[in-house]
Amino acid sequence: MDPLNTSGMIGRIVTEEDGSSTGAYGPFKLQTALQPIFAPGGADGVRLPGFEALLRLSRGNEAFSTTDFLSRIGSKERLALDEFCRSLHLMNASLEKSGHLLLFLNVNPALYDGSRVVAAQVSNLMRQVEKSQYSPRQIVCEITEHRTPSPGLLSLLVETLRERGFKIAVDDFGIDGSDSKRVALIQPDIVKFDADWVTRLMGSKAGFSSLKDTVSQFHQLGVQVVMEGLESSWQVDLGWGAGADLIQGYGLAHPQIAPTDFGNLYNIGRKAG
Repeated sequence: MDPLNTSGMIGRIVTEEDGSSTGAYGPFKLQTALQPIFAPGGADGVRLPGFEALLRLSRGNEAFSTTDFLSRIGSKERLALDEFCRSLHLMNASLEKSGHLLLFLNVNPALYDGSRVVAAQVSNLMRQVEKSQYSPRQIVCEITEHRTPSPGLLSLLVETLRERGFKIAVDDFGIDGSDSKRVALIQPDIVKFDADWVTRLMGSKAGFSSLKDTVSQFHQLGVQVVMEGLESSWQVDLGWGAGADLIQGYGLAHPQIAPTDFGNLYNIGRKAG
């Protein structure tokens, strides 16, 4: 792996001819890909409540792994990079022609190492949202499975976001530290089930029964369930059968580089759920 000296490096946003925004970060080009998140209903059997913003990178003319890229970024630069990417995503999502629906943005809690950092970053996010076509109630902050320095700091981050009007989601439920204890601590609006965990449970009658029971338990708490990473039509069918409120994955739609127009592409309803 060739090293990337990121010390003092600052991302630069470039407006492209099609109106979209790209990021320049050293030798890398950063783009926003939006992946639709569907709910049952509508004339075609599904409706479009929102999207998740995903980062796509290239170096020269070749695609570059996001995981590999992030492994080259120094810890001091990661927080600034996260802020930069969220700004990029908000600008590009504001171009989506199907309407300004829910926008899921990843938030890595491991980057917030103190109360001052939490306050500053949430204030920065508010300013970014105010410059976009979104409002805080349309933003779902996905708290990723990364561990925080302390449960108290995680609670502070979540409560600060919630006080500003943002919705909260727990990402990758079913793996590592993203478990029922974490859900109880965060008390999210939405829980996203890990794709591998869901697929494993779908592989047997007992597992599928357990999956349905877990969905039902969250519904009793007033929490919506997203099943993500469902790549086949049979998985999508089982996801709906298990009671999922929302489904995300290649079985329904691939991510697309901004600017996008999913409402026109899928000929589905344009109102948020």
